[in-house]
Amino acid sequence: MASPRTRILDEHMFERRSPLDPTYRRSQAATRAPVQPTATARELARRLLATGDDARERRRVAQLLVDELSAAGGFSRCEVAVADRAQTHEHDGQRLLSKTYGYYRCWFEGDRVSRARIRIYNRTAVRQQVITSKVFLNTLLHEWVHHFDFDGLRLPRSPHTAGFFARLRALAEALEVAFVLPPERDADGNPILRYGVTG
Repeated sequence: MASPRTRILDEHMFERRSPLDPTYRRSQAATRAPVQPTATARELARRLLATGDDARERRRVAQLLVDELSAAGGFSRCEVAVADRAQTHEHDGQRLLSKTYGYYRCWFEGDRVSRARIRIYNRTAVRQQVITSKVFLNTLLHEWVHHFDFDGLRLPRSPHTAGFFARLRALAEALEVAFVLPPERDADGNPILRYGVTG
């Protein structure tokens, strides 16, 4: 008999743990691209960058890309939803304190992901302008790496470790869209400039 469905909550993904925690160590150690993207996936990533502001078209192309990535890795399907509204956020009356670009949720049956969903907010938190296609794609890839963590690595949580961000960067580089991510930083916080790299 299958165990009841359980949902992964924010506290499962983001709670602080010791670097000695086994999930943290496994996340930290996995630094390669989650999948080797197909030519179709690379083309869909480029197409997503070229879509206009329409939330429905962004969702349609994003779903095709997520389906292609998930199929390439043999992972469960992950639904994409695009909310054509402002990002959820906290404001103290004078300045923006935090905002949510998007999020990932998944449900389990037994030890396998049975259902998964990525939700992206299509508008900025305060001015409610449509987010740029680069921010949209960055958010989509970030949330899909959480899907990989749960369905591919089978982690019980998906912490934002250096390994997580290495997987995200490796995926973006394999898709030939690494320019959508913020620049890598050295130990002092300075951007690492890479010259002579073609993409």
